[in-house]
Amino acid sequence: MSVVIIMMLVACACVSIARPWVGIVIAYLFAVLTPQTIWWWHFSGLRPVYWILLPTLIGFVALMFKGKIDFSIVRNRRCFFLLLLWMCFTLSYYFGPYVDTGGPFRFTDPAWAMETIHKMFLLSFIGTLCMDDKKKLVPLAGVVVAAGIYLIYWANLQYLTGQAWGRLAGPVDQYRAGIYADENNFAMVFVVAQPFIWYAGYLFRNKIFRWGIWLAIPFGWHAVFLTASRGGLIGLAVVTLLVAIRAKSKMLGLMIIPALLAAYVWQAGDLMKSRAGTIQTPTTEASANQRLEAWSAARAMILDNPLTGVGLTSFGPAFPSYSDFHPREAHNTFLQISAESGLLAGISYLVVVLASLVGLWRNGNRFRKRGELITENSLYLLNEAILVAFSGLAVCSLFLSHQIFEMYYFLCLLVNSVLYLSAKEDAERQAASGTINKDPPLQRARAGVLAGDSPTRGLRRRPAAK
Repeated sequence: MSVVIIMMLVACACVSIARPWVGIVIAYLFAVLTPQTIWWWHFSGLRPVYWILLPTLIGFVALMFKGKIDFSIVRNRRCFFLLLLWMCFTLSYYFGPYVDTGGPFRFTDPAWAMETIHKMFLLSFIGTLCMDDKKKLVPLAGVVVAAGIYLIYWANLQYLTGQAWGRLAGPVDQYRAGIYADENNFAMVFVVAQPFIWYAGYLFRNKIFRWGIWLAIPFGWHAVFLTASRGGLIGLAVVTLLVAIRAKSKMLGLMIIPALLAAYVWQAGDLMKSRAGTIQTPTTEASANQRLEAWSAARAMILDNPLTGVGLTSFGPAFPSYSDFHPREAHNTFLQISAESGLLAGISYLVVVLASLVGLWRNGNRFRKRGELITENSLYLLNEAILVAFSGLAVCSLFLSHQIFEMYYFLCLLVNSVLYLSAKEDAERQAASGTINKDPPLQRARAGVLAGDSPTRGLRRRPAAK
């Protein structure tokens, strides 16, 4: 079987050289679904993402020399601050005072983290530049749907076969390693996948297929309950509420809220309910109270090391120098990034999140004002799915450390692509109707859409015919 896997990877690598955007889709399928941990015995000794990423990079460079890559796609506020965040991570790795400190509180190897970060940012930026067409973006977003549905199946299978005890974590390899080894990270997959599954249903006109794909949603809720993640539960509530608020059919949207409440009462186990009960009174529960201790230590680290932070993935080793409590992670992405990589890194993270959410919200509202059948526009559906998913992840990041979480950078790619393509579509519509000057074409779209900007702002108007 391993020979077959290698042959498939070689075939995918060849396709990735000729069509780099296909390589991006395949690479993210491996990164999000993680088949190398689900069926680890078939991938022993292999690093499938790199098998795809390197040929994709070769194909991308070839297109770049041919002049077929439009770098103005990444000329926007979000990409600038994302690049700045990448730079801050790198500087904190080389100049952080605690990077070389070992000991029992070294939770993550800095060298491994730096390699992973380079891979994630490179994949995100190359993907943004390659996803210059709606036909390319839809399969990429389909990765979240496909991976989400399979992992929902996997989680519920563990429950039905009696293999789930206590808090359910995701699939891991023979060394008990994997991006979903932490229950909170595993819960985030289902939080992000729910809005993608919901809006993907609208792509099917046949109601049997539509309700068939929506059937995965309540099983996704159950998967979050199995992880007993409080952050996951909060994220689930956020995405469900946003789906209801922004649903075209208010009746259908409002039905999902009591459905979630009923599922919680009926299917959430005692562990999930007991942990959920501490959300309003965090100081009464040990692990929740420990978060407050970690946040206090993070603030002290930021004040003492505002430029480089204490060092990449060095929150644990630095902890004893700033607190008398037992060292742990910050369990807050902004504080973790700021403490480890400097305040500028934390601010860059916040700007990317806020600019993305504001841009997606306003872009979705522009779609609604057109007065057309927006549920048949795949760009609108993608915009709403990404908006809701990013909102859920952003809220969960208030309680979890996601500085090296692939899904965040994947969503950044999708945000940039959908806003660029939406602006491009709007400019083409107006050019076709003769309301703007076609020369130079798509100025605003090619420059990228900044958060809150109108897609056609800055384009010269053609005088009305007399």
